[in-house]
Amino acid sequence: MKKNILSVFAFISLSMTAQEAVKLTAGKLNDFGLVYNLPTTLAEVKVHITKTENTAGPYYKYAQKYLGVQDVIAEDATIYNIDGIEIVEKGVADPEYSYLIKFRTGSTPSIYLSSEGNLVSVNVEPESKAKSTSKNKNKADKEKTERRPSYSVLNEEQLSAGSTAKMAESAAKQIYRLRESRINIATGDVDHLPADAESYKLIMQQHDDQEGALTEMFLGNVDKESYVETLTFDPATSVGKEVLFRFSSKLGLLDKENLAGEPYIVNVEILEDLRPEDNPQAKKAKEKNKEKGLAYVLPGKVAISLINNNKKVSNVILQISQLGDIKQLPATIFDDKKAPAKATFNPNTGALINLTE
Repeated sequence: MKKNILSVFAFISLSMTAQEAVKLTAGKLNDFGLVYNLPTTLAEVKVHITKTENTAGPYYKYAQKYLGVQDVIAEDATIYNIDGIEIVEKGVADPEYSYLIKFRTGSTPSIYLSSEGNLVSVNVEPESKAKSTSKNKNKADKEKTERRPSYSVLNEEQLSAGSTAKMAESAAKQIYRLRESRINIATGDVDHLPADAESYKLIMQQHDDQEGALTEMFLGNVDKESYVETLTFDPATSVGKEVLFRFSSKLGLLDKENLAGEPYIVNVEILEDLRPEDNPQAKKAKEKNKEKGLAYVLPGKVAISLINNNKKVSNVILQISQLGDIKQLPATIFDDKKAPAKATFNPNTGALINLTE
């Protein structure tokens, strides 16, 4: 894509849409000229990770003896696992891709920009985007499994037992008493039944919580935490193969220089390069008309794959602006007072999505 720098900035009127796009309206204050950006497209790699912390209970040695359970956590351990990898396009603002569109005096067309300042639409409000799901949370927005209350569930008998073996025996007896009590309440075999449904629900929940906390002291606890690590790179300058990151089941995602993890190799192949670098007439035409029309991108294409242990774990084809050609739409179609045209664009690639005249 050819780079153009325009230093003409004017007053703008701002308002926010549902998707946080900025509205700019042409008028006397900005001399009927509006400034916008075409994007630089980066590849955004989202690595979905689950961190599992296994914590052994203090009575794990006695789980078979008192609870008849063999499958218990016998030692503390932290395990990382990759659940999935996404590769998507992300448009970022670059002042060298800044443009000015001039409209006719007296007209009031509007354009909408993304939070990055990239062109989103003309004369039409962009559709609001659905909120991102938990799967797309950043590392700072971690999801954790709910742990049981931290209060002690050991009674006086258990605390004064004198040895771990006796404490385990007492805790096991308490588990069986809770189970028996819950069955008696459920069958009505008690002197005083709960007064109402809410009281019944509360009492049963208390039984469940106490039994669960005591059982964890034998079986151990599993605490899971899901989050996303995000890496970005410029696919136009990363052609070929290179290590993007490394990953360890014990340490999680690591820098590509850290040999403690297995390498994840990114391979970028150019599929379509539309840059008119060998077309002087096209360059000259764009320079001449850069303030008369609305610039957009006819993006190029790359194939990106991520490889681990000689297997592709992710494979996509992305459109990117850096390998594209800049096209023009006449400004006059947007400032027609009777039937102004409407257009929408991809703010990540600069591509024209829809044009209605």
